[in-house]
Amino acid sequence: MSRLTLMTAILATLAVALGGCGNDNEVFRTDRPILRITLDEYRIVPQNIVVKPGRMKFDVRNAGRRATHNLSVQIPKGPDGKPVEIDRTNTIQPGETAPPIKITLRPGEYLLVCTIANHDDLGQYGKLTVQE
Repeated sequence: MSRLTLMTAILATLAVALGGCGNDNEVFRTDRPILRITLDEYRIVPQNIVVKPGRMKFDVRNAGRRATHNLSVQIPKGPDGKPVEIDRTNTIQPGETAPPIKITLRPGEYLLVCTIANHDDLGQYGKLTVQE
């Protein structure tokens, strides 16, 4: 195999691998009281969300093929400095949708994480910002 062919193959492989990476700075904004969230190996989509304060319904689907997931809505820092869970879906099998979470959100920042094993360390986390 020539150097040019090898280099082309390497660059093509890198392009495919990097093409699936999302933009962590992309923000999803909505005024609707329903959030549709998709979980897979190992992402929460959308990852960065901005909503208005008030009652919010989270419809959560596991679009992955292998792993079970859940979605936990958390306050980043509780009295002891650790995240505090507000609500969480049940564990969702691949292809399933969880019963919705319905909570009232006040202005501030919240964490969205999968609490199964180390899924959050693998990238399955997000940020929910509630602002007027």
